[in-house]
Amino acid sequence: MDTLSVGLTMEQLLLVAAMVFAGALVYCTVGFGIGVTSIPLLLLLLDSQTAVVLINTVSLFMFGLVIWRNWEHIPVREVLPVVIAGLAGVPVAIFILTDTPDSLLRIVIASLILALTILAAFNTRRALPESTAFGMGAGFAVSVMVNAFGVGGALLALALLTRRLSSHALRGSLSLYFLAVEGAGVIGYGAAGLLTTARLQLIGIAMIPVLLGFAVALFILRRINEVMFRRLVIAAIIVTSLFVLIRETMSLL
Repeated sequence: MDTLSVGLTMEQLLLVAAMVFAGALVYCTVGFGIGVTSIPLLLLLLDSQTAVVLINTVSLFMFGLVIWRNWEHIPVREVLPVVIAGLAGVPVAIFILTDTPDSLLRIVIASLILALTILAAFNTRRALPESTAFGMGAGFAVSVMVNAFGVGGALLALALLTRRLSSHALRGSLSLYFLAVEGAGVIGYGAAGLLTTARLQLIGIAMIPVLLGFAVALFILRRINEVMFRRLVIAAIIVTSLFVLIRETMSLL
């Protein structure tokens, strides 16, 4: 078998493409979840740094597409303070990603995925306060999580849902936030030497499934009940996250 980017065989590269497609499909449909959907399985093939850098970089193009489709619905004045708070969290995330051991990163990622999924499953947004300060706090925390661990969007989605945004406004607002903070994060990855040639090759290949995921999501949004879709996604996330968490914990024992 031929070996391609970051030591992957053709078969493994196709699996990575399938995982990125699944994550892009989920994100473009519900407004968050590319990390929690794709990273647990990507960690079975890639080291944690490569998985996080891959997802956060290919996502930028997808965020732009979602913003383009929902721009007129985005409450920019409400989202701007959250974006500014998120930018402040980027340096913290870069420090964590570059200096944390890989096995520990994997366990933290899987644990965060499970916690955020449980929050979403139990509709915790009803208990969250509706305030600018809380939104900014969530913006800072989510920036650290997504840039260091590739997950965390569910927390911001819950915070924004307290403002009773429409589905279009929620998708657009989340994408505007993520485009800003993950764009800054990708610049930080470059400065920290994390955008290696092999990773850039993998990112280029992964752009194709991102486009396909966006196109299929547009088709789904016209035909599927989003509540049922979210429930199915949550079930899949819990199963894959538990598998990664158990696997990495056992490797440390």
